[in-house]
Amino acid sequence: MDLIVNNSIDEEILVDFNADDLAEEWQKNSTWSVNFSVTKTKRNAYAFDMLQQEAMICLDGQWFVIKQLEPTASGKVLSKSITANHVYFTCQDHRQYNQKSQTWSIEDALHWTFDGNKLCFTWEVVGHFEKVQMDNFGDANALSMVETIISSFNAVLDADNKHLIFYAPDSWGQITNNQFRYLYNTDTVNCQIDTTELKTVIRGYGKQNDDGTYAFPFVTYKSPYVTQWGERHADPIRDDRFTKAESMLAYLKTQLQDTPAVTLSITVKRKEEINKGDHWLLIYEPMKFDTDVEVIGYKKYPFSQYKPPEVTFSNDAKDMTGILSSFNRVGKIVSSAIDKSGNVKTSAITKLPDNKVSVGPGTSFSPGYDPTQLDIPKYSLATPTSDGLMAAADKRKLDLVIVDSNGNVIVNIPLATAQNDGLMSKEDFAKLGRILFSGSGTVDLQTVLQTMQEHENRIAALENGGGA
Repeated sequence: MDLIVNNSIDEEILVDFNADDLAEEWQKNSTWSVNFSVTKTKRNAYAFDMLQQEAMICLDGQWFVIKQLEPTASGKVLSKSITANHVYFTCQDHRQYNQKSQTWSIEDALHWTFDGNKLCFTWEVVGHFEKVQMDNFGDANALSMVETIISSFNAVLDADNKHLIFYAPDSWGQITNNQFRYLYNTDTVNCQIDTTELKTVIRGYGKQNDDGTYAFPFVTYKSPYVTQWGERHADPIRDDRFTKAESMLAYLKTQLQDTPAVTLSITVKRKEEINKGDHWLLIYEPMKFDTDVEVIGYKKYPFSQYKPPEVTFSNDAKDMTGILSSFNRVGKIVSSAIDKSGNVKTSAITKLPDNKVSVGPGTSFSPGYDPTQLDIPKYSLATPTSDGLMAAADKRKLDLVIVDSNGNVIVNIPLATAQNDGLMSKEDFAKLGRILFSGSGTVDLQTVLQTMQEHENRIAALENGGGA
């Protein structure tokens, strides 16, 4: 398999690119791209220069268009980082300027989207789809219209370059006899269950007339999961494309996230052939489940001899029922020990007799640290005559701070004298008394203190035999 560059004038095989770095990423009905980096060499100089914006890359028979290009230079070394999107995304350069409102078959919608396009896009439909009502469909680019078709008909899109294939859900993917088994061909299983966006009620407003009225009264859709999750209201949909309540209701059903968003991903330990929509058996003994899962995303490294693919499974909660039920069993055990704040419940802790607490044989400690010889000091409360958690002197001062009945703080610490401590020590009071002020100007005490310190330092130096 080669990596081919085409700039619409020439076509060259690219060599000396970073084989371990090149990744093909695909997500169902979402993204399909190739990412890699390459450094200019004598062998690839011509193909390297062809790697410009809108040039095309061919990988395993599929063409990708360079959309993100990051050239860098370090001395005489020139490099480029490339992100190229699958060519089917360029259907956004075709546009349908008109709109229609009717009950559509998926074939009618695709004819309305692509008929007359000059970009050589073709399409086909696999499986059976029910008709749906779509109002004001059009006046958009073809990619935006394709996204509307996918959402309205619950279709799965695949592409063979510029030939788009729309699958009914029951016609998509292949059942395989392959297994992902924990500690056999994968040792990393990550499952994320997110209810942040979970909502069960949504309201829709259609076209608004010039006088402020609407084409039909607002429509409210309540999910059947409202009995499980309660009423959780989503932001309302306001869309002038809709002139019929039935169309709005059907659309609301597609816009509500009424089940937890579930993402399950693994890293395969060795090279495996992973295909879009494949159904594998996932066996994960620690959570005690074996479940049929659908591949809805992957990141492959086709030129690497060492990097195995990273696989994402269905995040549609309807497809994850088996996995969720397994997690629910574990969740019941966890919830019996952990409260809602994440703290360990007191009831889950079994108190051991003091003489039964032990440290495992594999535990190691830093040199000089022996947990059996810890001497933990114990402090009593301080008194005016003895130290404790604070010094006795501080305790005497604290006792002189009182709060009256009105909440006012009263400090009963007396002023200092040459014989007694007060707000300052008697020594500091004596020093302050030696400072003479003349004139009416402002005196900087900090400067005075620094001068005094300098004099004391010079006197100490002279007493020790130093120079002036």
